[in-house]
Amino acid sequence: MPGPMGGPMRRGQGTTEKPKDFKKTTKKLIDSYLSKYKIGLIIVIIFAIGSTIFTIVGPKILGNATTEIFNGIVSKLSGGSGIDFGKIAQIAIMLLGLYLLSAIFSFVQGFTMTGIAQKLTYRIRNDIAAKINKLPMNYFDKKTHGEVLSIITNDIDTLSMNLNQSITQIITAICTIIGILIMMFSISWQMTLISLVILPVAGFVVRIIVGKSQKYFSRQQEYLGHVNGQVEEIYGGLTVVKAFNAEDKVTNTFDKANDELYHSAWKSQFLSGLMHPVMNFISNVGYVGVAVAGGYLAINGTITVGNIQSFIQYNKQFTRAN
Repeated sequence: MPGPMGGPMRRGQGTTEKPKDFKKTTKKLIDSYLSKYKIGLIIVIIFAIGSTIFTIVGPKILGNATTEIFNGIVSKLSGGSGIDFGKIAQIAIMLLGLYLLSAIFSFVQGFTMTGIAQKLTYRIRNDIAAKINKLPMNYFDKKTHGEVLSIITNDIDTLSMNLNQSITQIITAICTIIGILIMMFSISWQMTLISLVILPVAGFVVRIIVGKSQKYFSRQQEYLGHVNGQVEEIYGGLTVVKAFNAEDKVTNTFDKANDELYHSAWKSQFLSGLMHPVMNFISNVGYVGVAVAGGYLAINGTITVGNIQSFIQYNKQFTRAN
C-alpha cells in the first residue's frame, strides 16, 4: 500500500506490527542469551532473597524496641525502674546490622544483574548488526532508517532496562510476599485476614489501569520509531523535498505522527501515574482497618504495642508488593 509520498506504507501509518510468536521469542531469548549467564543469575537470586529476608525481619525487631519503650513508660508510671536503655541499644545495633547486610546483598545483586544485562544487550546489538548486513534491500524499502535505528537503540535499551529491573523485582516481590505473610500470621491472624480482604479490590483496580495503559505504551513505542524515521529521511533528503515542493505534505504527515505520539505518550504516562495514588489509597484503607483491630487486640492483651507497629509496616510493604 502506498504511503503519503507515494512510497511504501510505514509502521504507524495505519498498520500495527505485533510479535509473530511471543512465546518462541521469549524462549529464544532465554535459551540463546540468558542461559549463558546461569552462574550470575544464581548469584542474583541468592543475594536478592538474602536482601529481602534481612529487610523483612527488620520491622519485627523494631517492634520489640517499641514494646520495650512502652513497657518502660508504664513501669515508670507505676513506680518501677522505667525504660531499659541498654536493651534498646542492643536491639538498635542488631537492627542496624540487619539493614547493613541487606544493603550489601542488594548492592551485590544489583551490580551483578547490571553486568549481565549490559553484556546481553551488547551481544544482541552485535547479532542485529550482523543480521542487518544480510537483509535484502527490499527490507529497507519497507522500513525507514529511523525505524531500523529505533530497534537498535530504543528497543534494545528498553529490553536492557527491563532485564535489569524486572528479574530482581520479580524475585524480590515473591520473597517479600511470602516472608511478610509469614511474619503477619506470626503476629495476628485476625489482622492478617483484614489485610488480605483488600487484595482483590487492589488487583481489580490495577488490572483496569494496566489494561488501559498498555495499548498506549505500545502505540507510543510504535510512533516513536515512525517519527524518528520521518525526521531522518526528511532532513536527509531535504533537497529532494524542496525540489518537488513537498514541504506542506511532509509537514502534515509529521504533524499527524507527532500528534499521535504526543497523545499516546500523555495517556500512557497519565494512566501509569495513577498506579501510585490508587495503591496508596488502598493501603491507607487497610491501615485504618488494621489499626482499629490492633487497638482492640492490644486492649485485650492479645498482642503488644510493638507488634501493632510491626504489623502496620508489614501491611504497607505487603500492599506495595502486590
